[in-house]
Amino acid sequence: MNRQIPVFIDTASSSATPYRETLRGLKSAAQKSGLKIMTVSEKEMPAHPFAEYPGVSVIASDSLSYIREVLSALRASGCRAVLAGLDSEQFGPDVSCATPSRRSETQQMMNYLYSLGIRKAALVGYGTASINDMFRYHALLSAADALDMDIGEADAFLWHRDPEDAFGAFLSSPVSYPCAICPNDNVAIQFIRRCKSIGRRVPEELYVASFGDKIIGRYYTPSVTTMTMDMALVGEQTFAAWQYLSRLPRENRTALRITVPSRLLVRESTGGRPYDPENISPGGMMRNDPFYSLPHVIPLTLLENCLTACDELDIRILSLLMQGASYEKISEALYISDSALYYRLNRIYESAGRKGRADFVAFVREQLDSENPFARGIG
Repeated sequence: MNRQIPVFIDTASSSATPYRETLRGLKSAAQKSGLKIMTVSEKEMPAHPFAEYPGVSVIASDSLSYIREVLSALRASGCRAVLAGLDSEQFGPDVSCATPSRRSETQQMMNYLYSLGIRKAALVGYGTASINDMFRYHALLSAADALDMDIGEADAFLWHRDPEDAFGAFLSSPVSYPCAICPNDNVAIQFIRRCKSIGRRVPEELYVASFGDKIIGRYYTPSVTTMTMDMALVGEQTFAAWQYLSRLPRENRTALRITVPSRLLVRESTGGRPYDPENISPGGMMRNDPFYSLPHVIPLTLLENCLTACDELDIRILSLLMQGASYEKISEALYISDSALYYRLNRIYESAGRKGRADFVAFVREQLDSENPFARGIG
């Protein structure tokens, strides 16, 4: 039993190519270590003997409800989980994952389109019930904002029951888009086919780009520009995470997040135009965050940096200082020399950008809205 790795799957996800590849990579890596994977479907999950498989299990699914159901059962049995092919961020700090770097690949795609001179694009065919689609949707908006591209929520054509609804909404939109970005190659092919049916030519009139590098996208006409995801490698890295976590003591709650890089594949749906990084200005790729330059944020940042360098004794000194105790009483109360006290206080005043005791006390009270915030110590 301890030679088996429980892998929780749902039928819909496991039949899709990405998850088949993930399971293939996971199985191959496990076999090299003399282990076997034991798949547990959504129908088998309720009867699964969780208590007999302590340690770490794998979840390979993109069904939000199923993942949460399995996680609940695993946590109840004291078992940790590794998500295969999906980011663990939204499921809690105790969940590990091995996944393509979707945020990174999304930024790569947007950099490519930007290099082609595209500043306006539509997001077409994103399913509101799909975790991956919604993650990609928000990542695209974020990447577009970083590049100052004119893409917002109004340019997203989502669907609830059928992608055809999104295609119809896009094709009837009064806005003229030079490019459409689809969440995966399957949707991209369906979308291009719909465009063909009304005489909208790809790539002559509309560029289409996607994600996933499915085989059908390579051979479709026009072939689909996409980001490749090595899902077999995701499976291998899922096993690596499982193996590492399995060696830790049960009380160790370490969680891992392994990302697998992706690669841009330029094809016919964007005219075969190559990526030219010279057309991406450094300023366009990433803007400085203005937040920490705001007048009301600078003092808080200064105080944070000051307190970060403080140890427990410094905080006890500051607590007495804020109470109004004299330097002499602070030295006596904490059993430190006057020179040691002055050294510490001068360092604190300087790091906070204050000229002395009165200036520092007033500064702290103004920023933290408390007569003596340090009375609570370090917590």
